[in-house]
Amino acid sequence: MIYEYWLASLYRIDCGKRRQAVELAGSAEKLFCMEEKELRELHFFTEDETVQILQSRQKFDPEAEYCRLVEQGISFLPVTDERYPEKLRQIYDPPFALYYKGHLPEERRKSAAIVGARKCSEYGRSIAKKLGEVLAAHDVQVISGMAAGIDCAGHAGALTGKGATFAVLGCGCDICYPRSATNIYRNIPEQGGGILSELAPGVMPMPHFFPMRNRIISALSDIVIVVEARERSGSLITADCALEQGKDIYAVPGRFMEPLSMGCNRLIEQGAGILYNIETFLKNTGIAKEKEKEVKKFEKLTLEKEEMMVYTCLDLHPKFLNLIIEETGLNLLTVLHALELLRKKHLVQETFQNYFCRML
Repeated sequence: MIYEYWLASLYRIDCGKRRQAVELAGSAEKLFCMEEKELRELHFFTEDETVQILQSRQKFDPEAEYCRLVEQGISFLPVTDERYPEKLRQIYDPPFALYYKGHLPEERRKSAAIVGARKCSEYGRSIAKKLGEVLAAHDVQVISGMAAGIDCAGHAGALTGKGATFAVLGCGCDICYPRSATNIYRNIPEQGGGILSELAPGVMPMPHFFPMRNRIISALSDIVIVVEARERSGSLITADCALEQGKDIYAVPGRFMEPLSMGCNRLIEQGAGILYNIETFLKNTGIAKEKEKEVKKFEKLTLEKEEMMVYTCLDLHPKFLNLIIEETGLNLLTVLHALELLRKKHLVQETFQNYFCRML
């Protein structure tokens, strides 16, 4: 385990080559102990890779480094370990090892990824959060990448739903990136989830690490849900990985010609499932339990005339207060009073100052 940790730290050597090197040498320990001449005679590594191995051995004390890892509360799991996730082991290019804080997803439980744009709309954010909450309530593990926007909203929803959620990072798992996700980063392990990465602790986020981690997000999931995505988006890389891995893909449809909707609408055109209604989605994917929870239906609520006028004027896209007044024909005080009553009934939310929309 200690020498696998050394080899895993050499992230500039790709995963496949590290796995093959262990097979060729007999073990990671034998590879570490090889004389320089023996190492070069393997004719397996490039000159740059050989130099990297030689230099790393000079300053790497495997036992001391591994103890330091344990002291940080970080677990290490190489691909050779029987506890390594089978879902990951089956993909084309499985990570050589995983570093994680907290837990790894349970294989026996269903998992769903929620991914999407970093610079998302408030509409997309509310959908991602609601999906995370509903999935968690149905005992589904929520997987994402903890990026700003849709990813963080999915994690936040799962935490609200008291479920387990798992963040796959494009940096070391000891680094909270982005900083705005500090609360989510702290709360995920405390609620039975985990922070994981194939990159060693201390490795800072770099652009080329994020496409790499997307294959892990899709591999750990049974279903991948794309909420909002531009036409060229990292979320579509996750969807491509999911397609190659034989996973189910769902996309939330968006407005015609809206840039944030182009990626999702293109996925639907290519055959992805359409996630237009949460209850239908839960039934179609087999997530909904036989004994459904009691759901508060809107039609069972008693609304006053003014409340009904304001509610029917709204949809899931935030609408400015002045426009609500104009469309309902009601005065300012009446509209504000109706909005306050609707908010107390959890039917309406204020997304920005004086912008209101329906809640899912």
